[in-house]
Amino acid sequence: MKMFYRFNFIAKSSILTLICLFSLHCKPDYEEIEVVYLDQNGQKINAIYHNPFDETGTFSVTLKSPNENSITLIQGIAASGVRYTDDKTLVWWIKGNEAFIMQPDGKGDWEITNRFIEIQHAENHR
Repeated sequence: MKMFYRFNFIAKSSILTLICLFSLHCKPDYEEIEVVYLDQNGQKINAIYHNPFDETGTFSVTLKSPNENSITLIQGIAASGVRYTDDKTLVWWIKGNEAFIMQPDGKGDWEITNRFIEIQHAENHR
């Protein structure tokens, strides 16, 4: 009977040790930063930036507004600031604590359709 309890204890201890060792080697894939922006009409938009910890990941942002669905955009090339886009319908461009949305103007170019200012900033790690 004592042998059974000893074996049971060793088995559970081994599993627990493996879980602890494995969790020490696990690290999040990306840093998640949530920023809340406000436009001139009082409309809020949440931008959740996904910044990978290594070179294999893709920088992206998920935009969420109170009355619309969320959309995730991939970081693109920008001369200044940081630009995120789906290259078809939407551009989210940030410079300092300001951001703006650009959409196609119907003539083959992009136009700014809304401007925002940062009001809240929080970092989370995933």
